[in-house]
Amino acid sequence: MDFKTRKIRKHISHRAKEQNINKEVNNYYEDEEREAVDENYSEYQSSENKPKKKLVLSISIGAFILIAIALLIGIYYSFRSIDMKVFLAAAGDELITDKYGHTNFMILGTGGKNHEGSDLTDTILVASLDQESKTVNMISIPRDLYIEDEIIGNSKINEVYFYAAQHYGSAGGGLRHLKNKIEEMIGEPIHYWLMIDFDGFTQIVDIMGGVDVYVEEAIYDPYYPKDGTFLYEPFSISAGVQHLDGETALKYARSRKTTSDFDRARRQQQIIFALKEKALATEIIFSKEKISEILNALKANIETNIKAKEILTLGSIAEDYTKDRINQKLIHDDPNNCGGFLYTPARDYYGGMFVLIPAGGIEFVHKYIDMNFKHPLISMANEKIHILNGTSTGGVAGEAKQILQRFCFDVNRFGNASTKTVTKTTYYYEQKYDENGEKIDSRPVSLDFLQTLIPGIESTNIPTDYQEYMLQTDILLEIGSDYVNSEEYIDDPFYYLQTIYTAPAASEESENAEIAETAAITESTE
Repeated sequence: MDFKTRKIRKHISHRAKEQNINKEVNNYYEDEEREAVDENYSEYQSSENKPKKKLVLSISIGAFILIAIALLIGIYYSFRSIDMKVFLAAAGDELITDKYGHTNFMILGTGGKNHEGSDLTDTILVASLDQESKTVNMISIPRDLYIEDEIIGNSKINEVYFYAAQHYGSAGGGLRHLKNKIEEMIGEPIHYWLMIDFDGFTQIVDIMGGVDVYVEEAIYDPYYPKDGTFLYEPFSISAGVQHLDGETALKYARSRKTTSDFDRARRQQQIIFALKEKALATEIIFSKEKISEILNALKANIETNIKAKEILTLGSIAEDYTKDRINQKLIHDDPNNCGGFLYTPARDYYGGMFVLIPAGGIEFVHKYIDMNFKHPLISMANEKIHILNGTSTGGVAGEAKQILQRFCFDVNRFGNASTKTVTKTTYYYEQKYDENGEKIDSRPVSLDFLQTLIPGIESTNIPTDYQEYMLQTDILLEIGSDYVNSEEYIDDPFYYLQTIYTAPAASEESENAEIAETAAITESTE
């Protein structure tokens, strides 16, 4: 079944590259009629070109030519000296934002025709753009995440688009349903979505002249799927800086047999950033030929609800989002590392499928997304935390360390406080001063979010026993009995692994296997 419902439009009518960029792009937007995917997505309008009035000048032909030449020279040198971002911004439309001023995107990758799993969204990435702080936070969602759905049935999240498109009879229905499931999973609204297939990806990379990436570890994958067959072909790439053409970039982004699905997600984020950098470095946005090539490649291989003028707005601000302001995160099944909120249950409980489910419930995933989308400066600050257990309950500091590390905090030390009778949980940090001895705002940016996890009071009056610790940390968290004895206390769900889904009745043999697996995972986290 062909689920395509809308294509990126035809061509841009250009004049000179520098002389009339603003006009040529506007003509493209005004002349092309946009179709709606369905009634829930953006409606696009077309406008007719207005007839131009003739202007008759009562001057000699020679004077006219001189004036025209002077105007052309003036325009040429004016354009050379003016930042082209101004023109892009002027021609664009404002982006949709939430109440926090953030714009959220859903980026999907599919195989497309003639490729394995043509309508499975094996790449699912959500991103939040904050124009105030000039940051972008990207989070990859694993394709094996288990989803319960009353309409299309329970499945992995990468199958939702395929089954929903069949159910509703259209790609629009499939995209709408997947968007709703992603919003439910992350607890945030999605404003824009974009879906690209393999052919579109390789064409864009090639049109841009390839991309440069830094390969952290060499890859050798003898099981890379050979398109159009049931066979494999080897793929390998050396460590270090590599220049990738479209086909190689696709293999680099898809390969996972000898690494992992999470490694692949990291590489996909890396490619997206490399494409953005290449577009800016080569000034593709100002090239008539390149823009035409890209549009021709996109119209058959991309589905999106982003309006053309909104793309212009994104182009006008892209340069402001440097590498240090683009944060790339994953959601995965390693509880000892950043983003490790998922685990793999016994397959007997899920019809023999390999799936991932949230340990302790979807609330932890919501909080993780909340931290990255609503507190975008936390990742940039990378503040160090020292945790002390001030109670008689053993293991409190260690458990808090595990949880905070899962939220990507840098916990450099943990241990016991100087006393076991602390009643008030306290966040200590140093008060700093400027060169004139005046107090400056030195409150760590992480504190607002930390307070939602472990509530406590804040103080700059650091006890003498802890002053040495502050030389190596930004925040010292002393946990008291008020937190340990409260409803806010977080029991690490990986010590219990209680599934939030209703599992079918299992045989005694499978129950024993589940108990053994749970015990093994729990043991590895202690």
